Amino acid sequence: MLMCMIAFAVPAFNFAKDKSPVKRTKPPVAIAELTKHQWTIAEYNEKINDTLRNLTLVMMPCEKERILKYDVNNTYQIVDGNTKCNNTEVKNEGTWQYVEAENVLTEHFSSGRPVDKKILSLDEGLLKIQFEGEGKRIITITYLSEIGKKSDAKKDLYIDNSDPLSMIAQMIRENLLEQGKYTLVSLGDFTNGVNKSGGSSKRLVVAPLSDLTDPNKTVDENDRNSKYIEQGKAAGLDYVVTGSLISLNTSKGSDNKVSSRLKYRIIVLDVKKGKEKEKNMFAYPEEKKESVGLGGFGKILKKVADVAPGVFVLGALMGSGSGSLASLYALCYASQRANTVYSSASVFSSNVNESDRKQHFESSVSVLEAIEKTQPDLNKFLDKKVD
Repeated sequence: MLMCMIAFAVPAFNFAKDKSPVKRTKPPVAIAELTKHQWTIAEYNEKINDTLRNLTLVMMPCEKERILKYDVNNTYQIVDGNTKCNNTEVKNEGTWQYVEAENVLTEHFSSGRPVDKKILSLDEGLLKIQFEGEGKRIITITYLSEIGKKSDAKKDLYIDNSDPLSMIAQMIRENLLEQGKYTLVSLGDFTNGVNKSGGSSKRLVVAPLSDLTDPNKTVDENDRNSKYIEQGKAAGLDYVVTGSLISLNTSKGSDNKVSSRLKYRIIVLDVKKGKEKEKNMFAYPEEKKESVGLGGFGKILKKVADVAPGVFVLGALMGSGSGSLASLYALCYASQRANTVYSSASVFSSNVNESDRKQHFESSVSVLEAIEKTQPDLNKFLDKKVD
């Protein structure tokens, strides 16, 4: 589920090193890929006891653009991407060693203690590591390379709660899974044309939506849909569900409250007939009425009862109370610790002004709130039009 704070039982990760000899015929990961690419953050999670938080939403754009480089001479650097935090250049560096028997990357930061990072996944497009941070936090970070950023298949492997397109696609997946009538195909199998036909249920994929709000990109939706249909045929699918973000605007009203307006279109493609089956437009706020009540996310969010100590709650922003997606992410915003506790991970910048981070967070949460308001109408459409 797309939740930032979920209470569930998770076995503790064992960071103790096993000194017993291990025989391997080949490396457990393609470690050579580590130094061939530049890595930027796609998802940042932390686990405290049994509570898992996705803190990607808290990160500023300048932090998500930072580049992590591992060099073959066993040094590494963290440098600015296209945007600097408060126009202050960053360049952190240190050394690294890979322990094959334990599949651990040991980093010696220039001004800190060594950190052992377990490599959970590594290929030419994606790097996923896990380690213990301050306060016994178990931190899991997913990075994408320049190749991974262009790969739709990689989007199955992480949740970017700061990306409206990712959130809308995840809402669609949740609805289709809850219906229990379909077999959802992974983006990897869809992209690679892997046909794993079998069973009586309809096979479909939720393909990436297009962003029509980006003035630097031109999207031909008809061409995109034709390509999706061809990919769907190769993968033996019945339907492809996709769409486009039409508009997104965020502003602050006279009451100093941040609000967002968005409009997006969802399209169901009939692969076997080779044409569009259904489509509909969704918007918040609507011109004639507003969607009311709690969607699937809202019902789940009601189960979140405890607020972690030290977490800053944006009371004015919450509005609809604990039953909204926005309020959940407000609970996840650790304003007093964003620049301190997380500094050991070298991803949260000490150069970001706290008021700037709060403003960015309020804007991001308002987008999530607007997306959630469209969910009841989206669910009705999917329940009736995908069969």
